[in-house]
Amino acid sequence: MLTAIRRPTPFDVSKLLFVGAIWGGAFLFVSIALNDFEPVSIATWRVSLGALVLLLIAVVIGQPFPRGFRNWRFIFIVGFLNSAVPFFLISWGQQFISSAESAILVAMGTFVSLLLSHFSSEDERINKSRVVGVAVGFVGVLVLVFWDLVESGTGNLWGQLAVMAAGCSYATSAVISRRLTHLPMISTSAVTAASACLYLVPLAFLLEDPLPAGVATSSIVALVYLGVMATALGFTLRFFIIRANGAVFMSLVGYLVPLFGVIWSGLYFADTVRLQTILSLSLIMLGIAITRQGS
Repeated sequence: MLTAIRRPTPFDVSKLLFVGAIWGGAFLFVSIALNDFEPVSIATWRVSLGALVLLLIAVVIGQPFPRGFRNWRFIFIVGFLNSAVPFFLISWGQQFISSAESAILVAMGTFVSLLLSHFSSEDERINKSRVVGVAVGFVGVLVLVFWDLVESGTGNLWGQLAVMAAGCSYATSAVISRRLTHLPMISTSAVTAASACLYLVPLAFLLEDPLPAGVATSSIVALVYLGVMATALGFTLRFFIIRANGAVFMSLVGYLVPLFGVIWSGLYFADTVRLQTILSLSLIMLGIAITRQGS
């Protein structure tokens, strides 16, 4: 069942910006957590804490949980494609390519979302405004990471394919998530995150040690942020945005995440915000505005 979507309002754009901000901040907190945890373990703790928080909230407010085989089939697919697959592929792929190249390759998932939504829905058809808006936003991401990309060069093919597949996985999960937007959002976000744990927990214990000794307080704080803010809150807002405005609009967050990652890092390390960051922000916001008009 697909719920009807509407043209994004300024409030919808502000929600998209907020999600971009908290997911962009995840880069900084992942780097802090990496002092004590390995990549797959961080992803595992992130979805596990997020699922726990959302399950507790759903129980406290008395929100019913999804029922029916069809709904649960989509829940497990979304959990797999939105968390388990991209978290692992990005962690693995970034061993071989730079973060700048990763930002570009993940952002390409927005084009995949545009294409998939066109063939899977009646209200997210490809039109001129959507194509131009997505293209302008992508140029904004390119401006953001261009010099870093020139300095670091490109990595090997397998790393590139892994991160590109992660971006496609995010885009596909956003399109499939529209099949869940008729369900209660908090409880649906909870079980979606919990389903991702079924894939990630065994992988973490198989490949790494998710329970290391002597963990620093800063790493614990970083995991709490990743679980509560980036996953619990981010997952829920993601479902609300997809339900109201569709998968294509939601996919534009892929342009905002690297932008806010640069901004948060600059604030944390007290760096001066560069001109290219401001130009990138302008282009991304212009792209969102154009896409909004085409909705």
